[in-house]
Amino acid sequence: MKKKKAALLLFLSFLNFAYGQKEPTINITFSKWLANYDFIQKLSKNYPDNDSKFEFQSSKFFRQDFINLINQFDTLNIYQSYDFENYPTGQKMPVMTTSLIERNLINTTTIPQFKKQTFGIIPNEALFAFSNVLSEFEPVYDSLIYFPNKSVFEEQITKLKDYVKNSNLALYFQKGLEFYGSEWDDSIPIEIAVIPSIQKGGFKAKAFLNCAIIEIPVHFEEYDILFSVLMHEIYHTVYDGQSLEFKLNLQSWFNQNPSKNSQYAHLLLNEALATALGNGYVYEQINGTTDVSDWYNVKYINLMAKLIFPVVKEYLKYNKQIDKAFVDEYIALYDDTFSYWMNELDHILSNRYVIADNLTEIEYFNNNYRYSSYFSSQTPVVQSALERMKETPMTKVIIISSENKSKLKLVRSTFPELYKWKYKAQKEFIYTVNLQDKTKLIIINKHSTTLDKLLDDKFKNRIIE
Repeated sequence: MKKKKAALLLFLSFLNFAYGQKEPTINITFSKWLANYDFIQKLSKNYPDNDSKFEFQSSKFFRQDFINLINQFDTLNIYQSYDFENYPTGQKMPVMTTSLIERNLINTTTIPQFKKQTFGIIPNEALFAFSNVLSEFEPVYDSLIYFPNKSVFEEQITKLKDYVKNSNLALYFQKGLEFYGSEWDDSIPIEIAVIPSIQKGGFKAKAFLNCAIIEIPVHFEEYDILFSVLMHEIYHTVYDGQSLEFKLNLQSWFNQNPSKNSQYAHLLLNEALATALGNGYVYEQINGTTDVSDWYNVKYINLMAKLIFPVVKEYLKYNKQIDKAFVDEYIALYDDTFSYWMNELDHILSNRYVIADNLTEIEYFNNNYRYSSYFSSQTPVVQSALERMKETPMTKVIIISSENKSKLKLVRSTFPELYKWKYKAQKEFIYTVNLQDKTKLIIINKHSTTLDKLLDDKFKNRIIE
């Protein structure tokens, strides 16, 4: 044991020398304002039934004034985002105003302080109304959730802090920075906010900016699984933090590879790597053994992460950064083992751009292909939307259900691959073609038949034949 500790200290000294600074600080905190915000969200009529909602509905607070506040909360204009220009599509996540709001809730202790920090991020009337609802619900959250479980909450936070300290998650973060080739300023702490939950069952985790949020049942103690999943989410932010230059290099390595599957392999990369590092490497380091169960609940991510894991471990062992050789080996593994995934709708529609003549048809895809790493949608089928779609390297779906003749002509003129395509606009059909950007275009010409029947008849078992 002493030899292992000495080796670890030597390695940490090397990291400190290499980066010129100490490891980033990882803080475990409980923000009652963030927890209160989460509590109010769970009370919404749009949120599925849950233990928090049951507690509220059976309490003295279940009265019209609080119901009105919940309804007001649901209508607030707090959801905006901005994109980063010049980055390859899907390789740099937009900044959401809700992420900035949550970070401010984590980092502030009073509502006046929160309003000051958040001023200008969302419209003033939305900010003031949002803050008022939080204030009004503070005694509700305290009475129903916080005070009845306070001692358990505090004990859980203490255990989590000890686990983070003993597991050295900061080291795994540094390993991720080196592997992904991302930069970090160690003066910026990683804030992990815990929401102790009265819900039964598993936990939830997400990461954004320099923050992560984990919601866990009050008696949950499977910390090895918890923190491997948490690091999975944090690795997404490290991947997102790669420089524009590196992102463009990464894209060029995939584009230059001759494989017909290279684009779909690229679209899977972010999740496959985060799973291999978090659920594979971090779990193995914490437990001394590899997790033999599934690492992710989507088969494509789970299987690709396990397939690439030996290569990832080799790069981590020698402190190597992702390079062209890694990308080529990654694509070769995809080709040799999973090339048939190119014809599985559940795989190719996990990254999709859908243009339709009405929202119902877009909602069909959202309801029937619920998992998505990236999706975009627009209505109706018009030239400007088609031009944006053409430049987006992911699966493209066009559903035409009105003015079929003129719109089919518009589609054919937009995509060079359709130059010789012949069709009959008065008949219903689904046409699939491989595009030059190595993605698939699916054109659905619809009249009276329902969308689900057209797709079921064309793609048996959701397979393109």
